[in-house]
Amino acid sequence: MMSHRVLVLYCGLLMSISAFSVDITLPSFPAMVSGLSTEMAFVQWTVTAYIFAAGIGQLFWGSASDRFGRKPTLLIGLLIMLGGQFMAALAPSITLLIVARVVQGFGAAAAITGSRAILRDLSSGPELARNMAMATTVFAIGPIVAPLLGAAVADLAGWRIVFAALGMLTVPLLLGLFFYPETKTQLQADALKPQRAWQNMVALFAHPQSCFFLLISILAMAFMLLILTMASPLYESEFGITGLKFAALFAVNGIGIVFGQMLNRWMICKIGVVNSMLVASVTMLVSTGIFVALALTDTLILIVLPPLLATANAGFLVFYANATSLVLDPHAKISGFAVSIFGFLTQIGSAIIVSILVVFGDAATSTMAFQMFILAAMILTGLSFWLVRKPAAGGI
Repeated sequence: MMSHRVLVLYCGLLMSISAFSVDITLPSFPAMVSGLSTEMAFVQWTVTAYIFAAGIGQLFWGSASDRFGRKPTLLIGLLIMLGGQFMAALAPSITLLIVARVVQGFGAAAAITGSRAILRDLSSGPELARNMAMATTVFAIGPIVAPLLGAAVADLAGWRIVFAALGMLTVPLLLGLFFYPETKTQLQADALKPQRAWQNMVALFAHPQSCFFLLISILAMAFMLLILTMASPLYESEFGITGLKFAALFAVNGIGIVFGQMLNRWMICKIGVVNSMLVASVTMLVSTGIFVALALTDTLILIVLPPLLATANAGFLVFYANATSLVLDPHAKISGFAVSIFGFLTQIGSAIIVSILVVFGDAATSTMAFQMFILAAMILTGLSFWLVRKPAAGGI
């Protein structure tokens, strides 16, 4: 059976498979456009469709894990995800590729909810935040390795094999379930009943801490999703960089996350969870402010862009990991449900925001930079309001 530390690391791998599923495809966007005779906007929808499905799927998997346990729901969800990955590898059109990504997202939702619920089963308070930070450090494997692996596989065998390779990476997670000790020891027989869901919903949103950090996390996830959807077109339009070169530069984001979460664990001990989020939100605002200035003055150079996005990305992950802990901490008995609502609202809400920004915006670098800056400013403003209020809501 897994030790406590190994189980936290396994949760990090479960988290990473979802991000991995997005990041591994980014270098192949131009090849998908050519191979499927479609437009870049439709290929970008493979990301947002995945996010939508993963968000909606969490509504089911969270309560199901409270009802049946973490292990059986993870098993079924990962098998569905595996099927979607091989569907994508065989998709003859962009429409069917998007459908396959929806299947993948729905299955991946079980891994998203399961990993976070397991962490809440194991710990609470500042320890929960530290475990979440450790798992998020493992999560950073995705942004580092996925684009490089995706670009290398696509160069050697084509973009379709990228999805087959992704499927092979899902298999070890399935095997890991044989060593996972079920952490949901008290199952809720009525967890899937509408009346119980309504009662849980009221309890979640009636708690000021959970409600606030859930809503502000929607903006934070939109910040991240904007980077994901715009990174490949940005590097191609500004610097003519695609494929393996793009993957290597995009991998810097993951390095930023690793250092950010290492610093986050230290900050949680020294200044607390919320103050660590304040540092992260200021980092997001400053880095995007510099991005705006460089874009508007046409002085953005290649050597500056990767560390700039990595810094913004690291700030996001510190903020989001800690916000997750703050939402879940007061709800030990319904952690699966709380995780599902958190994941659903942050992913669907952010996907809606970014879809609107992409449709009504333009492809200019300055537009992307300004959109990121506005989101960061809204996040910092909201968090500042929370700190000024200092509600006696309990929690971390």
